[in-house]
Amino acid sequence: MPLSPIGKYERVDVLGYGATGIVYLAWDSLLRKQVALKEINVQAGDMERFLEEARLLDRLNHPNIVRVHSVDQVDGKILVAMEYVPGVNLQELLRQQGKLPVAQAVDIAIQVLDALDYAHSQRIIHRDIKPANMLIHRNGTVKLVDFGLATILGTGSYAGGAGTYVYMAPEDFEEEEHSDHRSDLWAVGVTLYEMITGKRPFNAAKPKDPFSWKRAVQEDEPPPLREFVPDAPDALQRVIDRALAKRKEDRFASAGEFLQALRVVRATLPDASSDGETLAVVSAQAYGVQQRRKPETPLPHVDGVSKNTGFARVEPPEVLMGPVRQGERCVAKVVVRSNSKKPLDARLVSHPGWLYVHPTAIQRRQQVLTLTADTGMVSAHGTLTDVVQFVNGDQRVSIPIKLEVLPPRPHFRQVSFWYVPLFVTCLVPLFTVVLGTMEWTRWMPIGLELSGLLGAMLLLITLGAGLRSGERLAAFFLMLTGLSSTGTYLGVLGEPQNHPQGKMAMDLMVIMGLVLFLQVFSTRRWKWWAWVMVGLSLMLSGVMASMM
Repeated sequence: MPLSPIGKYERVDVLGYGATGIVYLAWDSLLRKQVALKEINVQAGDMERFLEEARLLDRLNHPNIVRVHSVDQVDGKILVAMEYVPGVNLQELLRQQGKLPVAQAVDIAIQVLDALDYAHSQRIIHRDIKPANMLIHRNGTVKLVDFGLATILGTGSYAGGAGTYVYMAPEDFEEEEHSDHRSDLWAVGVTLYEMITGKRPFNAAKPKDPFSWKRAVQEDEPPPLREFVPDAPDALQRVIDRALAKRKEDRFASAGEFLQALRVVRATLPDASSDGETLAVVSAQAYGVQQRRKPETPLPHVDGVSKNTGFARVEPPEVLMGPVRQGERCVAKVVVRSNSKKPLDARLVSHPGWLYVHPTAIQRRQQVLTLTADTGMVSAHGTLTDVVQFVNGDQRVSIPIKLEVLPPRPHFRQVSFWYVPLFVTCLVPLFTVVLGTMEWTRWMPIGLELSGLLGAMLLLITLGAGLRSGERLAAFFLMLTGLSSTGTYLGVLGEPQNHPQGKMAMDLMVIMGLVLFLQVFSTRRWKWWAWVMVGLSLMLSGVMASMM
């Protein structure tokens, strides 16, 4: 069934998720046509910037650039209605094919460069050229998408750090440099190399480290094409070498010049084989966001997901995943059973981009599926609904999925202003013992006991606040150290009620135990408990100071 409408659009299905928002397959009820609808949550201060970008993109009208139909503002959200391109993005195609025939790869690059030559003539650079932003229409036309990082040439705006590390030019990593249209040409060269060889020209030792990528692209040289494709033309090697020159002054001066060089190479190549038809038959969509595989049959513009046909049943019939923090994973199990005595012969044809399904084929009467949701691939918070579909001959079985995504756990730098003072507060009773009496070794176990019990309170506070594992482990070790010392101390005393310190230790454990018992049932009120912990620390330290 269709998703909820927004404005004049009826949201039919989710195409994917990305850093800037969610993209839906939608139906424009006024113009009566399908569109790709990008829904962007915008802060008040960023509204004008996004509208200015939309005005900028409205200037682009080229057959190899996804057209922006309209921009609307509804309920504080910006809705960008774009041309709907039934097909597959290049990233998905490379994942399926490994590498492409040389002629086919050159054809794709030529269309991309034609689009960039036009965009650069309008004084607009893309800044995020990569396979995921190149859509292959079913008729073979290449469409460049997602100018969300675009900027106007000559404005002096710094582009360093924009885009994706793998496809960033050497100057993009240098703060003192300014990226320009030649950075786009570098990214096309990287993509062309990847299409031909199935390998990336540069590889970082630490893929998530920008400094590792900086060293790789600025110092390493890519292996020659013939190392992977023995019959690669020398002329093509020279074109790629120039596109991947370290100094941008040594690259092609313009997309048009790069385009002409590739056309000369293309004229020497044989026509692409019938294998090139794969560009036109894989049904998927991507609009600058994480790709989601789609069914091999076209999705009707008003139909929802197909219903179970009765050949199999799913337990549970609907999978509820979460709540889970953004950036983390959660796992669910689903059982698919055949309704007959014959084994199933089903294969996976559709699933959301944030979900991993294992196995992807069912060839028995009963199969347990493992569904792993990776919220690192999701940009939106709240409840996401989607469907996993398997095909058994001409029948389908659908598994509805709901995922509740909570905001990501804060980084230490975001909570250090209150976490560090609370951690120090836990140590105040221990400091009171060490600094308050010459017989501190006699009172040390009680000071450690109090610090441990306060550490237990801090641990519950970190759980209630949803902090990361580092903050939780620090509180846990503080609690463990304090409580273990208490056990040792009471064991040495034997009968703690006969010793003033031992009796005091028992009384404090009872009081703090009751406090912790109450806190366990109200961890969500962690801010209130933080103030209670500070008050208890100061009060108990005062009691100890008066007794020593």
